[in-house]
Amino acid sequence: MKSVVSRSFDAARLALALAAASLWMSARAQLTTVAYDGFNYSAGALAGDNGGTGWSNAWTWSYSPGASLGVSATGLNYSGLSTTGGSAVWASGGNGISEADRSLPLQDGGIVYLQFLCQFGSSSGGGTPNIRLLDGTTVTGGFGANGGTYAGVISILNSALNPAVDGSSSSTNLLSSLNLVIGRMDYQNNTTMMWVNPDLSTFNYAAPPTPDATLTNAPIFDGIAIYTRSPGNVDEIKVMTEPVPEPPFFSLIAAAGILLLFRRRR
Repeated sequence: MKSVVSRSFDAARLALALAAASLWMSARAQLTTVAYDGFNYSAGALAGDNGGTGWSNAWTWSYSPGASLGVSATGLNYSGLSTTGGSAVWASGGNGISEADRSLPLQDGGIVYLQFLCQFGSSSGGGTPNIRLLDGTTVTGGFGANGGTYAGVISILNSALNPAVDGSSSSTNLLSSLNLVIGRMDYQNNTTMMWVNPDLSTFNYAAPPTPDATLTNAPIFDGIAIYTRSPGNVDEIKVMTEPVPEPPFFSLIAAAGILLLFRRRR
């Protein structure tokens, strides 16, 4: 019969094996890019351009009272972020609002990130400037601003394109600054979190730090739309998902395999 010390030692080894398996599988977990566009296009109207990856169609111009967003050969840059191509910019025409939208596979479960660079004017209102999330043609949420108390800063917006009245969904980052916005939609907990201008050298998407803003709503979406008045500049749009967690059964198998190898080495 094994002694108490021996059984305790085996239990400790099993605990270490489980921890090692958990760390091993966590290290393997990476975000999956659903859609990306760095606006690597020739200068002109954005409508009709069809680059990037993962999208369901080309950029379209659906807001007929205004004008299509344009393309600038100059892109936006942010420390630690890999960038390509130019950027989407405001273009004159119509009522002074530029717009462009694009479809992607439906995002409605798990954890989904929307990340982009932006630089707008110092004020907001009348539906701009923001990046809207769409379910078909229905607005489900967004990021940016739309007048009111928090008109001059980047906020998480609800389906009416308004931030939380208590300021909890608004950052302190000015619209007129160059901003990297990272939005995280958690569909299980119906929560959206946002970070603006994080240090990418330490930012951990799998275990992110305390957010700059939160909103109790996780909008589903199969499209995005950019709306801006002059000036407006958007770049490096990326939609990413977290991998589905490993089922406990497979985690235990991995742990058992590590423990078996450990025993054989002894």
